Amino acid sequence: MERVLLKALGVFIALILLAIVALNAYLSTRPAAKTMKAAGIVSIPTPFRIGRPFIDYMTISSSRLCAGYASGGLVGVVDTAANQAVATIDGLSRVHGIAVVADRNLGFASSSRDNVVGVFDLKTNKLLQKIPAGDDPDAIIFDEHAHLVYVGNHNGKTGMLIDPATQKVVATIPLGGEPEYPQADPNTGLIYQNLEDTSELVVIDPLIQSVIKRYKLDPGEGPTGLALDAAHHRLFSATGNRKLIVLDTETGAIVAVLPIGAGVDGAGYDPVLRRVYTANGIGTMTVIQQDSPNQYRVLENAPTHFGGHSLVVDPATHRVYVAYFGSIAAYDPQP
Repeated sequence: MERVLLKALGVFIALILLAIVALNAYLSTRPAAKTMKAAGIVSIPTPFRIGRPFIDYMTISSSRLCAGYASGGLVGVVDTAANQAVATIDGLSRVHGIAVVADRNLGFASSSRDNVVGVFDLKTNKLLQKIPAGDDPDAIIFDEHAHLVYVGNHNGKTGMLIDPATQKVVATIPLGGEPEYPQADPNTGLIYQNLEDTSELVVIDPLIQSVIKRYKLDPGEGPTGLALDAAHHRLFSATGNRKLIVLDTETGAIVAVLPIGAGVDGAGYDPVLRRVYTANGIGTMTVIQQDSPNQYRVLENAPTHFGGHSLVVDPATHRVYVAYFGSIAAYDPQP
């Protein structure tokens, strides 16, 4: 019996290796991207752990990229000017996202295994304290207009507001669904939140600490990544059934539906180039041109790395970063 099990295990491992070889062979034969140019790869140094390395969300502030290294239980810090990792912040269990509050020199990192938000010093890269959060804190952002940190508790189906001055929770808001990525409007302070299980987008007013509007994203299903064009009042919601839903923030109307790649997770928007990007786990990045607030064109599904799922755009350089497993690939936009 033992020999049979060992033989079956050997066959299983051989099939996995064969699949990996076949996938890499396929990826190497794809034509080069027309809209994006590879600009290097950054790896985050982490302690060895059995299992797949996994970086979740990323954020950029002042030539500093912070990556939530979920499998490593730490925050990776990348100098975007040098394109290399410069620090790690540990002491957390399963980090997902980071919100940067620059005027207080603080970072806030969501950690789901211990249900806390870790607070760290941006200069020393030292963990200062842990704030108790809800069930499964996931994506986290800083609402500059309201001057509050917002975190979505995925399993708890709530949104939580933290005052960065006191580093205390000031509100927990029932959402009615599982939150994925949010965005905050810099002009109004309103928070837009994707709900993955109900395929909705809700609008949160941080002043009254409540959901004030709720929009269905049909024909999109299972929204994850969310990007915002604040100047033209447009949201870009990336959904699991390979659609990008463009929504008018003022009316809730869906103004466009675009095809995107399979396995999508993250989305980003460059307001200068007027490009929308989605990171697709199948190994592509969908590049979409915004001709007007209601008119869009898919330029291409640019080849990236298999497993690339999280994405962030550097507003200063227009460089796009895509996380795949334990590494971050950088891409420069081409005309």
